[in-house]
Amino acid sequence: MRIVVIGSGVAASHAALTLLERGLAVEVWDIGRQEVVPEHPGVSLHGLKSTLEAPTEFFLGRELEALIPPGTGELLRYPPARRFLLSRQDPHWPFVSDDHFKPYLSYSTGGLANGWGANALAYAADDLRGWPLTVEDWVQDYATVARRIPIAGPPEDDLTPYLQGIEPNQPPVALNAADAWLLARYRRKRRGLNARGVYLGHSRMAVRTASFEAGHCDACDRCLWGCPRQAIYEPARDTLRRCNAYTGFVHRPNRLVTSLSARDGRITGIRYLDLADNRLREEPCDAVFLAAGALGSGIIFLNTLAQSGLDLTAESEGLMDTQVVKLPYVALGRIGKPSVERSFQFNRLDLGYVRERGVDAWPRYLHGEVLHLTGLLYHPLIESLPLPTRWGKRLFFALKSALGVVTLFFPDRLTAGNRLVLEESTPIPRVRAVYAAPTEQRRYWGHCIGRVQRALLTLGCLPKGAAYSPPGGGIHYAGTIPMGEGPKRCNAQGRSNLYANLYIADGAAFPSLPSKSITLNLAAHATRVARLATMA
Repeated sequence: MRIVVIGSGVAASHAALTLLERGLAVEVWDIGRQEVVPEHPGVSLHGLKSTLEAPTEFFLGRELEALIPPGTGELLRYPPARRFLLSRQDPHWPFVSDDHFKPYLSYSTGGLANGWGANALAYAADDLRGWPLTVEDWVQDYATVARRIPIAGPPEDDLTPYLQGIEPNQPPVALNAADAWLLARYRRKRRGLNARGVYLGHSRMAVRTASFEAGHCDACDRCLWGCPRQAIYEPARDTLRRCNAYTGFVHRPNRLVTSLSARDGRITGIRYLDLADNRLREEPCDAVFLAAGALGSGIIFLNTLAQSGLDLTAESEGLMDTQVVKLPYVALGRIGKPSVERSFQFNRLDLGYVRERGVDAWPRYLHGEVLHLTGLLYHPLIESLPLPTRWGKRLFFALKSALGVVTLFFPDRLTAGNRLVLEESTPIPRVRAVYAAPTEQRRYWGHCIGRVQRALLTLGCLPKGAAYSPPGGGIHYAGTIPMGEGPKRCNAQGRSNLYANLYIADGAAFPSLPSKSITLNLAAHATRVARLATMA
């Protein structure tokens, strides 16, 4: 029996490992571009300036592409030294237009998880409201994922009632001075803030922090540039490496899957572009697990429908992403305080806003990440100040230890009109993404933003506006082949309603998108789909 998992990210790697643990032979197909291995482990971000032979190229890029031009509104780009993101100029970029939705894609082994922010949260019962399954259906799979992935977090804090499902197996990421100051302020103001539904606590991160473990986090401040100690979980390095220990595992890179061939309600083969010689080929298979990311899986499925001759419109059932809103602030009590040279670069604190009971809002829990500045490229922030560069630099570094941002992740639901539309089928599928947030969602955003900004004032922090990411900027894509009734959907076990041997093992199957980080839940979903799949 030939079982093929399409993709190599979090969902694909956990589906493959689960199938291998069942004693089945598995092939993983992906495009397989490789990330650059970080150099000089043990050297901090600032230390690289005097260690690297070409530090300017590393930090700013060969063409100085890390320099953000004024007027763009951007404050941060992935460093040019990271190469996991697919460029819009790539000949295999699948979108004909991104006017409504600006997607991020990766053709690297490991996918977008090569650059995720490491937040590891499980869905709760309220998050899964309206799904054809419950949290109890995932208990076994969350436990399996927790054995495979390091989870750094506290034994208990004020967020524990809302962030259950996964027990931390590593100590929490160490706070820096600004984090500790804010958490102490929160504890003094806890009663009033909790009465307004605001809670603060340690982040839950997929990071090795235990000092007795090899490669544990040493706060080198290089997370965004790729952890040189391999402390942050990555599927290509961790889960796929476990797959390699099985004799029945084969990784086949350089394969850009374009569609699946089908007959009599079953998938019979896989069509792909062989990137080794740029030729289109087709190979037979017995079962397929689609795990190329919600966008990639949706594109492959739509092109399969188009080439099968079925009387179905070449549009997906849905398209979802979390709306990301950043709330910058100045912690007034931290102005002029010294900043630290070494720190974990991603968020070390989480914030939760819980809607009052009786309000028919979904979900009740809205998740936020709290980040105080560490080592980054600060020129966009400095140039945004209404001062000459020299004076702006002095002011910025006087304020640096007081600057922070709360990033809120707003949930999404399947909404009529939000979809992928297949524009070209051959030889390489091209799609158009159509997306717009409904008015009621925008009202919800405004309510929550106001509550969090008032909480910041209570904590002694001065909030300054709100920065909205463009649609697609949340990078928590879901819902292109969602669970539910109809030929372009799947059942609660991830099996396609149209093809008996096709399984939707990634976020394409999610019928709604809660506020919490999607990544850990992708791993649990893929594990469950692979665990329950029948190969008859």
